[in-house]
Amino acid sequence: MSGYGKINLLSMLLLPVAATLGAVIMFGPRIDTMVAVFGMNAVPMLAGGLFSGLLLRGARKSGGVGRSITLWPTVLPAIVGIGWYLRDALVPAAQDPGLVYIAGPIYLLVLAILTGLCACVACYVVRSRRATA
Repeated sequence: MSGYGKINLLSMLLLPVAATLGAVIMFGPRIDTMVAVFGMNAVPMLAGGLFSGLLLRGARKSGGVGRSITLWPTVLPAIVGIGWYLRDALVPAAQDPGLVYIAGPIYLLVLAILTGLCACVACYVVRSRRATA
């Protein structure tokens, strides 16, 4: 496995772990909450990881052009989600502190899909420019 594949897998794992850590800080060590938060946050990371994995495979076939772009669908939602969950755990909302754990995975899934589409286009442009140069 390449270094980019390891970064992809690490990003896929870090977001659900950080979300679970934030839930433990906010709600205490409840097993049902930890499993639910981990599972809900694994879904957007699996979608982003699938995009990244397919793009990494295409980058390998084209000589490695655009490998750093292929990690966008996994790394960007992971960075946004980790920051969001840890900020909410340290400074919870006054009205509904657990709402971010329900809405967050939906927003992160949309972000993973949009960055996946942008990464597809960016990889195509980079590879086509490399082929003509």
